[in-house]
Amino acid sequence: MSFNPTDTENGILMYSSHSDEGLGDFAAIVIKDSHVEFRFDIGSGMTTVRSPYIVQPGVWTYVTVNRDFKDAKLSVNGEPFTEGKSLGPARTMNLNTPLYIGGVDHRRITVNQNVGVERSFRGCISELEVSSVSLNIVKSSIDAANIEDCSEPHPNQTMFHAAVTTPASTQPTTIYNPCASNPCIHGQCQSLNDDYSCTCEYGYAGQNCEKMQKQCEFLTPCKNGGTCTDLHDSYKCDCRLGYNGQKCDKLAEITYDVAFKGDGWLELDRSIMMHGEEREVLGLEISTNKSHGLIMWHGQTPNDLTPDDYIAVAVVDGYVEYQYNLGSGPAVIRVTAQRVDDGERHRIILKRQGSDGSIELNGEHTESGVSDGLQQILNTRGSVYLGGLPDYAMTYGKYHNGFSGCIYTLEVQDSGAIDIGEKAIRGVNVSPCTSDRTDRLPTRGDFGWY
Repeated sequence: MSFNPTDTENGILMYSSHSDEGLGDFAAIVIKDSHVEFRFDIGSGMTTVRSPYIVQPGVWTYVTVNRDFKDAKLSVNGEPFTEGKSLGPARTMNLNTPLYIGGVDHRRITVNQNVGVERSFRGCISELEVSSVSLNIVKSSIDAANIEDCSEPHPNQTMFHAAVTTPASTQPTTIYNPCASNPCIHGQCQSLNDDYSCTCEYGYAGQNCEKMQKQCEFLTPCKNGGTCTDLHDSYKCDCRLGYNGQKCDKLAEITYDVAFKGDGWLELDRSIMMHGEEREVLGLEISTNKSHGLIMWHGQTPNDLTPDDYIAVAVVDGYVEYQYNLGSGPAVIRVTAQRVDDGERHRIILKRQGSDGSIELNGEHTESGVSDGLQQILNTRGSVYLGGLPDYAMTYGKYHNGFSGCIYTLEVQDSGAIDIGEKAIRGVNVSPCTSDRTDRLPTRGDFGWY
């Protein structure tokens, strides 16, 4: 490809992608910061090959790009090739959109965000050759907008998205209209001398009205009863129990282990933790790389926000913490001899006999404590929650963050590993710990409680 820019601005010389939405594989040749770049993605992440040659306005420049599976190389004006290589196992590129030259039709497609350039090229393009076949740009096109013949002589030349202003003594001047290329994708364009501004339609924002601000309303992306929340330039789906994925479109079967990402919770039937026996023992095995997060809560019903009996396990400042309140004040027991926010698996054993309690970590570190008052019985009327809560007011202001990580095992008394999915009532953003599903489930006595 040969081109001659009229200015020093960034611009798209060539673009094609897997989808009109700008997702998946793509290939693009762009001018960025006065250098030619070949950017592509074959499914393993973007690769950028950048030429050291500095592009000059008014100077014809010839570009050669070759890609052989994962390897790519770029040469500008006959200089030595600059090479790049895609990482990962993917080797082939899947492109479905037309091949766009000089820019794209923003009304029809969205440019992949990794291209890094949205602006159309301004100048002349000529001598287009694809797979060793020379193309007549105009005769080979299936659609075009805002193009004309270049004013200076060059074979097979075509002017893109701007007209060259020539001296009045030789040719008439073409007045440039910045709105002629319809830059406002979802809005109305207003010309401001050599620039433009966009008045965006409802739900859109951005310089070219290209950013959908009301994606939940317009796209309704969350499937299977998921709840959608608009974010800046994006959206988030909160998935109900049994589903996960960005759009809640994937099945998520929960059995003995459960994973969270800090924004979820799982409600279990309170019958798994009745607190009726004189000596209470609870076992968990977890992994996390976050320094805060509520692992388990058992207290009162969601509409009973009066401070009352509860039991809680959490990660606080990177350490595991055990709290319980029998009605006269809490016992707060924390093991500070070893952090648990290192991504490794940690075994936690909680014991309580009346007001006396203890926490043991990995069979090595033990801390003890006692709750205030004379009460010896824990009265909890609500459900048991893992990973977080639907309303953190239920903790009376003690916890504010959901757990991010995996709970591999839950045992109460001598139950053995509890089938968490079987006891689940409701949940949001809950997944299985897929990377560890092949691990052996613990049996009674594995934790060595007695």
